[in-house]
Amino acid sequence: MKDFYSAPEIIVVAKTSAALRSPKGMPSVSAGAGAKVSGLNSLLKSAKLSLEPLFGDNEAAVRAVMSEPMMKHAGGETPDPGSYYVLSGDVKNPKKVIADLLNEEAIEGAYLKPGGEPPVFREQGEADGMPAPTDGAPAPTPDFNARQIYLDAAPAGIDARFAWTKPGGRGDGGRIIDLEWGWNFSHEDLLANSGGLLDGTNSANNHHGTAVLGEIGGDHNSLGIMGISPNAKLSTISFVTNPSAAAIRKAADRLGPGDIILLEIHRAGPRHNFQARDDQLGYIGIEWWPDDFAAILYATSKGILVVEAAGNGAENLDDALYSVRPNGFPQSWRNPFNRNNPQCGAILVGAGAPPPGTHGRNHGADRSRLGFSNYGSAVDCQGWGREVTSTGYGDLQNTSTNTQYTDTFSGTSSASPIVVGALGCVQGWLRAAGKPLLTPATARQMLRDTGSPQQDEPGRPVSQRIGKRPNLRQIHGKLFPKPILKETLKEIKDKDLKEKDLKDHIKDIKEKDTKEIKDKDLKDIKEHKEKDTKEIKELKEHKEFKEIEKPIKEKDKEKDVFEGGIGGGGVIRPPAEGGASEARLAALEATVQSLAQMLQLQGLGAQEHFIPPELRPMVGGGGDDGQGS
Repeated sequence: MKDFYSAPEIIVVAKTSAALRSPKGMPSVSAGAGAKVSGLNSLLKSAKLSLEPLFGDNEAAVRAVMSEPMMKHAGGETPDPGSYYVLSGDVKNPKKVIADLLNEEAIEGAYLKPGGEPPVFREQGEADGMPAPTDGAPAPTPDFNARQIYLDAAPAGIDARFAWTKPGGRGDGGRIIDLEWGWNFSHEDLLANSGGLLDGTNSANNHHGTAVLGEIGGDHNSLGIMGISPNAKLSTISFVTNPSAAAIRKAADRLGPGDIILLEIHRAGPRHNFQARDDQLGYIGIEWWPDDFAAILYATSKGILVVEAAGNGAENLDDALYSVRPNGFPQSWRNPFNRNNPQCGAILVGAGAPPPGTHGRNHGADRSRLGFSNYGSAVDCQGWGREVTSTGYGDLQNTSTNTQYTDTFSGTSSASPIVVGALGCVQGWLRAAGKPLLTPATARQMLRDTGSPQQDEPGRPVSQRIGKRPNLRQIHGKLFPKPILKETLKEIKDKDLKEKDLKDHIKDIKEKDTKEIKDKDLKDIKEHKEKDTKEIKELKEHKEFKEIEKPIKEKDKEKDVFEGGIGGGGVIRPPAEGGASEARLAALEATVQSLAQMLQLQGLGAQEHFIPPELRPMVGGGGDDGQGS
């Protein structure tokens, strides 16, 4: 059973060149020079219908307010918002009327827009058989706060409890408008910051809207539940007496940059020929329709964040079906679910499973796509799509109309307010810090870049994108990075100094070692040189050297010349005739060289007699064999 839904709407788009003018409430229209509207007036008159400007009282006023910011913001061609009309009156045969309108020269588009419905998902029996409250004198409501796991730390929740510890983190200074059908503004947990109904008629079927308000702005007291952004001013506009696009425009005119609009609506799409269904299969987010796209674009072009339920149709929004332009849509229309096309800037929210075991039930892996949730590359993020504890309905407590609470609020209906509440906290932080607020583009990107990732579930893989669950602690860390404290700077400086000292010390050691090695080598060389010079000098003065030198000098002519050198087993032979002096010098040179070689071999005089006996030259008196001792 559906909670409530809007009647279908016929939207008409005039050609800008026709310069159509349709005074509100009048059955006839006028046009600029050259445009033919007689057939259009005849059609309207015969069917007792009228064309009313969708976004304001007259076309000129709409263009003055909406056209310039929309065209600048869209990034592509969009129809002039002043050319949108809603067909007013009792339409007996919608298909015939639309066909006749499309045949008129001044008309560019005309289409039947299915009725909107709340994107709540309830299993068979959940929406039926709810006992009426007793409306007696109920006992005090207990504190259900512990059941709101979606407020807890990530990944199970969005860490709203952390957000509240930071200045502005309860949504301070923000304004939020919820667009749907009905609300109970007298609920005991919705009294502190309620702005009430701003436009339209409040539906008596108010459970859905009451649950949404509880998630976003439930009072922080000792009873019931706690809202995510309880300090934000929370108001509503109804679809009961407003076309959806007109309601969006009215909300945008009451808000300013950084404020938030929530679209709690989806409708039947082309999968089942736009036919309403109890199971909601094929239902999609409303930005797909040209007039709703234009209204959302108007809001986001003013810097207002628009959060939109992706819908409960179990649809892949990347399907080529959604790029087929339906008959009656303007020629300029492009599929907005394709992010390469012009965008309206809304944040699209899917429904993810809560942690298994929540309230004793299991809907699959935490943050996995719930089977009913739409998915695709256009879906920006997810919220809890099951087991949300909030105000309304009465399945958790049902003692009176104003003390009803639920434990089973579901759908992209329950997911989207979680995202709105998270954004309210973030904007509150930024306001409190005097920083620029999130824009529609930066908010969307932030939700894509941060958060607890989607998880797989059999039959529902992460490739069926619904995005991440917000993580407010992580977002805060990105927006407000921790400053480096003085103590931390000192530690870094000390560490750098220590590392510099260590490097300098190592350098000093290397230089010292190099110098010491160099000095030692030079010293050793000097010592060896001095030692060699001394020992050679001693060698020259040695008695045995003298005994070699003296006979040669005294008996120059008679002395035999030593041949073969010291240690070489040489013998003294007579010098060659006529060469006594040369032979004597050659013998002396050979002796000195042989002595030098022996000094090297024997460690430069390490022994008392540096030439061992067996190597000493036979230069004295000889024996029978010509050798002496």
